[in-house]
Amino acid sequence: MKYLKRSMIGMGVALSAPMLLPLTAQAAAFKVVASDSYFTFAGNVSGSSDIRLLSDKATAIGFEGFDTISFVQFDLSDLQIPEVQSEFERATLQLTYDPVLTEPANLIPATSDRPVTVSVYDLTAPFDATTGNGTEDIDFGAAGENAIASTIVGDGGTYSWDVTTLVSQWLTGDEPNTDLALSGVFGNTDIDGRNSYASFFPAGASANVAPTLVVKTVPEPASLGAILLLGSSLAFAKKQRIA
Repeated sequence: MKYLKRSMIGMGVALSAPMLLPLTAQAAAFKVVASDSYFTFAGNVSGSSDIRLLSDKATAIGFEGFDTISFVQFDLSDLQIPEVQSEFERATLQLTYDPVLTEPANLIPATSDRPVTVSVYDLTAPFDATTGNGTEDIDFGAAGENAIASTIVGDGGTYSWDVTTLVSQWLTGDEPNTDLALSGVFGNTDIDGRNSYASFFPAGASANVAPTLVVKTVPEPASLGAILLLGSSLAFAKKQRIA
């Protein structure tokens, strides 16, 4: 399992009062690190070895067709298991933004005063890191209305997008291409006539900053045996107080 990590998250279960000890249900969280990524600019492809992913708002400042768009691919073969298939609940895309990554090309980094709205879109064509995917491969809709999720990126840190609907299609096989596009073509405004860039760590970066999907399953209910055991303990405690 090259890209898969799993952790257990405890979640409280409410019971009728009185209650001495809380019972817990367990929700599994699977983390899948991106297998490949790249960005395009005016038809040029960065290549998967580039140190960053980029998204800007060129269209918003009047430079339509010169937008920088990033593409990310995931290998979900490790998630093709009954536990995830039947109990899938939610998926979140996490990207880490570091303004330092804009420095090699003297790009203007996104800040809280000059943010970039980055949206996630589905790809309608296979992921192509060699010749690059074009805007015709992205399911924008007429004016960006097909965005799966949007997040305003400002100062450095980790940002999240709710991609539950898209990943659900991946897991059921309804959408064969397990990849997505990150774009600021729609949803941005011109502040001062200058562009700004959100620069994220790409696939191949260290695991704690590389693009990651966090997939969660529905918590398993507390077992009947545990509930009966708690009930017996409460009854015994009550009997002891009466005695």
